[in-house]
Amino acid sequence: MNPRLLVARPYQALVALAACTVALPAPAVERISVSTTGAQGNSQSRFPVISGNGRYVAFASDASTLVPGDTNNATDVFVRDRVLGTTTRVSLTAAGAQSVGASNYPSISGDGSRIAFTSYGGLLPDSGFLNCYLLDRAAGTVSMIDRRPSGQPATTVCQPPTLSYDGRRAAFGSRDNGLVAGDTNGWADVFIRDLPTATTYRVGLGPGGVQGNQDVDNVRIAAGGDHAIYTSTASNLVPGDTNGVRDAFVAGLDGSTRRISLGPVSTQPNAEVGNIVATNWDGSIVAFSTTASNMPDWAPFAESTLYVRLPGSDTTVAISVPLSTSLPREGFNEEPDFSATGQYLVFYSTDQLIPGPDVTSGIYVVDLVEGLIALVSLLPNGQPAGGNAGPPRISADGSGIVWYSTSADLVPGDTNGTWDVFYARNPLYPEQIFATGFE
Repeated sequence: MNPRLLVARPYQALVALAACTVALPAPAVERISVSTTGAQGNSQSRFPVISGNGRYVAFASDASTLVPGDTNNATDVFVRDRVLGTTTRVSLTAAGAQSVGASNYPSISGDGSRIAFTSYGGLLPDSGFLNCYLLDRAAGTVSMIDRRPSGQPATTVCQPPTLSYDGRRAAFGSRDNGLVAGDTNGWADVFIRDLPTATTYRVGLGPGGVQGNQDVDNVRIAAGGDHAIYTSTASNLVPGDTNGVRDAFVAGLDGSTRRISLGPVSTQPNAEVGNIVATNWDGSIVAFSTTASNMPDWAPFAESTLYVRLPGSDTTVAISVPLSTSLPREGFNEEPDFSATGQYLVFYSTDQLIPGPDVTSGIYVVDLVEGLIALVSLLPNGQPAGGNAGPPRISADGSGIVWYSTSADLVPGDTNGTWDVFYARNPLYPEQIFATGFE
């Protein structure tokens, strides 16, 4: 699949989302955090990410029962092949030994061949404290993402890395002042590393190249690899940033930096944005959550409202608005993720957005082209899942969705009493096709 060839129709349905929902059967749910033989994990599994067509799912787990010989008593990163039914541990040293420290927060390339993650485990001989690593599954190699031009590893914590669709670029945040020349601000900055050339670029500077005056966080790369989105309380990245709260930004390798957490007419929110922001292939559509009272369709009792913004047309629309005015807006609506084109958006909500049985912690998907919304986290009988749900991720083609949950009823035989990772087909997606080998 080449996402550059995927062209969604104009987002004409974005402003009419509340007009439509569909009655759908419960999607078949798979538990991902199991061993190749089907054994369940004996401890929590979280933070899943999914490859371009949904075949591969990477996740972090404390369980020691997912692969043979897991005796390091540390969080590891695993990859599940949904076609072959295999689970593999990937957070190993360059020599193939177990990590001696926790590995976490994976990211996966579109074809599933590359995995990026953080690790305390000293996976290379010159590893530092907490570094970002890249595993090339096809080549069988492990390399460090946060390296200085001198070849030395960064000496400060590497924030979780994310990979572009083609796996050639990784974005991350770091306070290390040796990754690029002229980094003297002492704050965490946004970096994009071109992996084939081992070249690191700092992006997200203010007008005239001014360095940020506060840390960045929650860095994610756009699937196309040319832009990164992130949050920051820095006030000097764009003109007119006077709200004094955490905002969301998109920065490009072309030197551009734009604030994206804005209302219509570029109104600044009067409250901070949530931890996670999302974007499509090229940064042309973004999503963020906030409690700001000066944003469209604000609800006074909502913990947070999820918004989609089209920066090119200065359009900001509230997405997490229940389809019935009789449903209260009192919960959290956050942790968004887009398919490559931006047609599909998934997010976590503690509100009941669709009429029917009560939903206390759910995963929703929205089709922004057709104006449809559906609940993904459903039991086999069509009832909403109980327990708590964790942040969802959607495949680049929009076909599959992963999340983590404490629900024991999503699949038969779930008796471990902890967080597991689950997969479901997008109920709004028309078709699903696998390729052979890596996607």
